[in-house]
Amino acid sequence: MASFTDGLVVGDDAKKVNIIRSKNLDEKTVSATKMDALASKIQGEETDGWHVIKRNKSSVRMGRPKPLDRQLEDDVWCMLYKLGFKELNADRNFTIQLGLNAPARQIDIFAKDEDTLFIVECTHAHEKGSKSIKALIDKINGIREDVIKAVHAYYGKKPKLKVKWAIATRNVDWRKADKERAAEAKIAVINEQDIVYYTKLTDYLKDAARYQFMARYLKGEGVDGLSVAIPATKGRMGDITFYNFLISPFELLKISYISHKATSSNDLDTYQRMVKPSRLKKIAEYIDDGGQFPTNIVINFKTKNRLKFNKIETFENSTFGTLTLPGQYGAAWVIDGQHRLYGFAFSERGKNHVVPVLAYENLPTTEEMRLFVDINCEQVKVPRSLLHEIYSNLNHGSDDPAKQLEAQYPRITLRLDELPNSPIRDRVLTVSKDKNSNRCLSLTSLAEGIKENRFLGSITHIPPNQTMQQPGPLNNLSSDLDLTTEKAADVLAGYFDIFAKGASANWQLGDAKGGFLCTNNGLRALLRLLKELITFIEDRDHIKGHDMAAKDIVEKVAPYAILLVEFFKNADSNEIQSFRSRQALDGVKKNCLGMMGIISEANPEFSTRELREYLGTRDKEGTKVARGLIDEINHILFRDVVDRLKGLHGTTKDAWWWNGIPQSIREKCDQQVNRDNGEKDRWQYLSLVDYQSIVVHDINWTAFEDRYDFEGKGKKAERVKWISRINKIRQTTHHPEKGLISRDDVNYVKTIHAFVKQNIDDIAQSKAA
Repeated sequence: MASFTDGLVVGDDAKKVNIIRSKNLDEKTVSATKMDALASKIQGEETDGWHVIKRNKSSVRMGRPKPLDRQLEDDVWCMLYKLGFKELNADRNFTIQLGLNAPARQIDIFAKDEDTLFIVECTHAHEKGSKSIKALIDKINGIREDVIKAVHAYYGKKPKLKVKWAIATRNVDWRKADKERAAEAKIAVINEQDIVYYTKLTDYLKDAARYQFMARYLKGEGVDGLSVAIPATKGRMGDITFYNFLISPFELLKISYISHKATSSNDLDTYQRMVKPSRLKKIAEYIDDGGQFPTNIVINFKTKNRLKFNKIETFENSTFGTLTLPGQYGAAWVIDGQHRLYGFAFSERGKNHVVPVLAYENLPTTEEMRLFVDINCEQVKVPRSLLHEIYSNLNHGSDDPAKQLEAQYPRITLRLDELPNSPIRDRVLTVSKDKNSNRCLSLTSLAEGIKENRFLGSITHIPPNQTMQQPGPLNNLSSDLDLTTEKAADVLAGYFDIFAKGASANWQLGDAKGGFLCTNNGLRALLRLLKELITFIEDRDHIKGHDMAAKDIVEKVAPYAILLVEFFKNADSNEIQSFRSRQALDGVKKNCLGMMGIISEANPEFSTRELREYLGTRDKEGTKVARGLIDEINHILFRDVVDRLKGLHGTTKDAWWWNGIPQSIREKCDQQVNRDNGEKDRWQYLSLVDYQSIVVHDINWTAFEDRYDFEGKGKKAERVKWISRINKIRQTTHHPEKGLISRDDVNYVKTIHAFVKQNIDDIAQSKAA
């Protein structure tokens, strides 16, 4: 066992340990002088789970996945090393002697910087699930004081080293009681998402990422080594106190915290955009070239106790004195200037600089966020998704019911993104998450979907200045807004889970080819469907959704949702593409009506006024008739367009093709000729949608104007737009999976068919003559 006095590594020794511990495999070399002996050794090792990584002339390099418990310890150790902790335990056998006659205590991870020591105990589960952490918390509580005494005895007490205990877990869903025990004991909780996040953050902020880590896990806890006294000016602006001072950026970095919405916890107070490494490096280059920043970094000190300010002299409305900064990580939230401040972490010569600071004291979160928006709206466009995240906090505690309601929509969406049982967990795009086919859901889209279906009700304005809230089906009817958030998230998670499990193949695709259900448009349609299902159940059972528990709502809609699951579980690619092709809000409405039709066909009991109206406008027999008429229209237009172009441009060397057909259409036809290996002539690939572009082509218009002008006025494109409308109707009549067309569309097809026969069909005209 490596003891406290000889089991620590620093500098190059720590770097060597990091290289080994950062690997996901255990490695070893197997060698032999003869090939058959080497092969025999390899075979023996492979039975123990080893595999060949690299072959050499008389040896091989072999690897084997680390045991899960050691992999977790190594991942946490490497994260802390990358964060800039300089002194760490060399291996997992590190111990601390708690007294002359007391047994040594093994410590999983020991990581120290100049002011702080993190001691981390690790535990994991082989599969994701709940696990009791009580015994580990009790173990820490039992040895904590003795370990801290040993640490202070070893390192000295001036300034006293801050010791923080933590528990790191993987595949563990913490029980509520254990979270409360850990919080009461001031034990930090580090999960697998946190490990990934803070490891990645070092790529953005280098060693300064450590202060973000400290700000989260030591929030509100005093650290002796951080307290600094500096000259400052104190003033007031209305009821708000502010300070101006100069400070080393590295002193400010220690106590600052950027809120950038990338944390893996459910801390909804964070809101800043992730700092961009490329911008930080450019700022560092500017600093190293002697550049200065004349503008203030704007911060807000958020502390329980008021700042200590010793007055020296007063000048009219301001006071000069000494300001003692809080000895706490995360005491100063950076409202503006985060790129300037964190650029110093990349700088070679920044240690001799000072930066000007405008500091507020305990500015309310709502005021802080308003200031952030005001500053950034002047400088750069704030992404809409970021504003949703900001206002989910900004309006949460508002006295205005309408603003409270606006805050709930993104809060529910963000809650769905983190609930362990949510089928869209970690699939919602927030400001700092990278998009992929799985993480493709827009915070804005889902928040708008919850809003437009009035799941939380609506606000009625009563003259002169009063409002009244009408509750929606997912309201909790409690003054506690968080309870409504929880109920709504539980209902939506349970409802989506029906589709995630029942049609898992489609759900897991996200917005990759063939996927629909777990896309923005898919979920918007499912949300609209949920509103229709709840309304149907409320009317049938004479009960309101806001009087039901979340699980009861899910149970009542499930029998109808399952009927739709069966459709998507067996749907072919054309049917899925039909749903995917309908875009925007009109597409969401049509997809929802299509889903409702599928459910109603399987269970006629399900019927709503909107569904009856929709089905009442569809014409089953007319759709069949329209299909035949459109085929005839297409045939007539093909023959007429080709004949007239030949007459206009001639047929020598296919001049009609090269001069009369727009280049984009020619290229499309050529691609199809190549695809089919020249089975048909290129002009046989002309389609109905092409004729409008050909007819209005400047060089062709005079040959078609009199025959194709259905509107009789307006620009030429408007006068022949009937072609594009017929083509749009054709997309439904010739694809049965898209359903039926309306009676109005049937009548339109009949009208255009008569027009084409009378004005364009030369064969019909010659017969009539």
